[in-house]
Amino acid sequence: MSRTAAVIVNWNAGQRLAAAVGSVLETSDAEVLVVDNASTDGSVDAMDGAARLRIVRNASNAGFAGGVNRGFAETEAPYVLLVNPDVRARPGAVAALAAVLDGRPRVGAVGGFVNRRYLPRPLPTLGSLARENLGLGRRVRERPRGLARVEQPAGAALLIRRAAYEAVGGFDERFHPAWYDDVDFSKALAESGWEAWFEPAAQFDHDGGYSAAAMGPARFMSAYYTNQFRYVRKHLGAAGVPVLKAALVAGVVARSVVRPRRAAGYWRGLRQVMAA
Repeated sequence: MSRTAAVIVNWNAGQRLAAAVGSVLETSDAEVLVVDNASTDGSVDAMDGAARLRIVRNASNAGFAGGVNRGFAETEAPYVLLVNPDVRARPGAVAALAAVLDGRPRVGAVGGFVNRRYLPRPLPTLGSLARENLGLGRRVRERPRGLARVEQPAGAALLIRRAAYEAVGGFDERFHPAWYDDVDFSKALAESGWEAWFEPAAQFDHDGGYSAAAMGPARFMSAYYTNQFRYVRKHLGAAGVPVLKAALVAGVVARSVVRPRRAAGYWRGLRQVMAA
């Protein structure tokens, strides 16, 4: 048995899934488990039977967190690599992440470089979330030049120590279907005394955004901000939610002016968020 298992949670990823699976199989000795969240696009149908590949199918969409938890339950390796289905591993990437866990026993998770849009970032504060909801964006950060301890590595290519995963109780499946589940996991690691690191030598190619595009602006907004507010209630206090909702309304007004063709979707999403 390989010491590393790769878990890919799939939901209608199309041809991206085969590329993600193939890249991990070709560049590492990891066993690959695809957890399919009731896809309807046939993305997993032609993949059964490949060496070192298993597929498990959920009867309904369990979300990213639910898929990750099933992936851990279905594997035994001490290291588990979470790989988004729109990510492709480059040669040596998986080994570089494993080397970090080998050399630092208190590291619970280490992320690789998946492009400049997904650099490590600090865990959210009410101030940073309000700025984001207003549409002011996130402060651009320089990519660490070498191995570095961080607060929140990108979840798109994240190697997790099973012992750390079990210590924090896994991923919180209330963050459904996606978004803020990986942030919540990073927060849980920090609160439990585990470290998170970033290894820029572990290189991955990441398209990004396919799930949001497939959902459309209204459904994406509803899922994203509902989970944002869930995170705030859990970690920062419920009193911060009205402030973030007010910032979001102001941000939607601004976005509607800048992108009028998307305004209807923004406002549908906002109504769903406010009703949650």
